[in-house]
Amino acid sequence: MNIVIRPYQPGDLETLRRITVESFEGVSLDHLVENKFGLLHGHDWRWRKARHIDDDVNANAAGAFVAEAEGQIVGYITTLVDREAGKARIPNLALIAQARGQGLGRKLIEHALDYFRREGVAYAMIETVAGNEVGEYLYPSCGFVEIARQIHFGIKL
Repeated sequence: MNIVIRPYQPGDLETLRRITVESFEGVSLDHLVENKFGLLHGHDWRWRKARHIDDDVNANAAGAFVAEAEGQIVGYITTLVDREAGKARIPNLALIAQARGQGLGRKLIEHALDYFRREGVAYAMIETVAGNEVGEYLYPSCGFVEIARQIHFGIKL
């Protein structure tokens, strides 16, 4: 598969939303909340998770990158940069099912890390939920080290 990683374009948004929903079933905090509390405020976890991409590109469109194979979007990565604090973060990384297991997630992470280096930040963060086997393997294999574990509590109002 010949992969090209290119900057995000506004016309990509709907495809990125679709890939997000496809990729995060069972490993999204939004999905876990819905599993615990049921449908909330008339929207399911897919609707909530897809909105994260809107937030990401609104916050840093220049740091969103899309992977294409033969003109088809097969994955993406989004980034946030706090230059003043010297911190960068990868909020979302997703691939279509057919593109998984071929090293593309790693290529997207490396692309984001190169972007962070050009931006002059001191460190980068990425997170995953416990049980996301891909994230638990991929992120350390790209050089990330576990810093802490966080417990999310919720209450249905």
